[in-house]
Amino acid sequence: MILGEIVGYLTMLTLVAMIGHMGGNALYVRSLFLPLGMVFSAINAALAVSTQVACAMSKGRDAPEEAFPLTVSMAKVWMVVGTSLTLLLSLGAPAFASFFHVPDSAQHEFIWFLRWMSVVSLLGFGPALCASALRGFGFARQGLVLTLVSSVVEIALVAWLGFGTGLGMNSLPIAAAVCAVAGTAAGLWLLRRAGLWWRGQRAPWQPATLGHIRSVGLPVGATLGIISLYSLALVWVLGPFGEATVAGFSTASSVQSLIIMPALVIGSATAIVINQQRGAGDHGSVAPTYRSGVLLSFAVFAVIALVTFFSGDLIAQMMTGDDEAAAAAARYLGIVSLTYVVEGPVLVALTLLEHIGGGGRAVVLNIVYFGGNIAVGRWAVAAADSPDGLYWTVAVSNLVSAVALVAAAIYVRKLVAEAKRSEAGAC
Repeated sequence: MILGEIVGYLTMLTLVAMIGHMGGNALYVRSLFLPLGMVFSAINAALAVSTQVACAMSKGRDAPEEAFPLTVSMAKVWMVVGTSLTLLLSLGAPAFASFFHVPDSAQHEFIWFLRWMSVVSLLGFGPALCASALRGFGFARQGLVLTLVSSVVEIALVAWLGFGTGLGMNSLPIAAAVCAVAGTAAGLWLLRRAGLWWRGQRAPWQPATLGHIRSVGLPVGATLGIISLYSLALVWVLGPFGEATVAGFSTASSVQSLIIMPALVIGSATAIVINQQRGAGDHGSVAPTYRSGVLLSFAVFAVIALVTFFSGDLIAQMMTGDDEAAAAAARYLGIVSLTYVVEGPVLVALTLLEHIGGGGRAVVLNIVYFGGNIAVGRWAVAAADSPDGLYWTVAVSNLVSAVALVAAAIYVRKLVAEAKRSEAGAC
């Protein structure tokens, strides 16, 4: 799973680096699109994680016949919600350009890019959905193959179309569409190979789908939606400091997505094991599994924090050819990087909460964290008349967020106690 996520995030970083060397308004427009695109990512992740959790519990019950109907039911929900979001972003593109104060020289490119990427994003759910079903049943290697197929196709197309034919930034929607179709086809083939879908199998609507979305998907989507609004707010806070600062912060955020990825994977993998244990009725192993995941993440992020701190300048220079944007990205990483040693385990705990039914608690903790960053960060920026005020606010908040580790441990103990009482009552 970690290898698969690394490939996915390296693909994103490679694309960001390629865009950063396309010149013109490419990096600026992509930076503005990022928080809007995260809305799609939020819905995508909500349904994909719901599928993964449902399939993990089916694995614990030894019921592979449930995988394909659950996957199809989630796809039906995506078509309704995703189409509505595409229409909203496409029709509202001029309004978003006005909100971001996009200069006249970049308005046409931004509106065109937002509209086409929102349409193409509809197709991107197929590979994610198939990979989630595979991971839930323990076929993580097949999920890695699926990610590799999608990533290689997308990078190759952007390189060829963006630089080889001169399409530049316009190559991204084309590459994303082709990648989504190829990834979906590969995902369906892998589901068949894994024995989770067979010829002639019916896929009726699964009523349990909405239950999984309510208990798992909505908190996951809400968290990512909060992050999307958070990104919008930070772009707004940093806007007065110029395009280079906005582009640099967006670049650093993309790097940070790779840096924190192991936490999301460790949390997700730990949750898969716990949900399989719950499905099998092995509640005594749940708390030790949680502790193991958190301790592993502390060791991993101690290394990551040090590497990022000492190589921030080099990473920023690799990501963009704009010296001012690179300097802004390096400044953010220099201030925040050492706090990843705490933030990593916190993200493991929050991810786990979302996947085992404690998503409401995770949402509350995230609202406090992100809301505090925006409110205090805006004040700090105004007081210091520098983006550093925001960056130091994020660093301090990362340390304070360690309270989430305690909240998650309490919820895990409560979950185990309730399960044992339920079993005792049934006897």
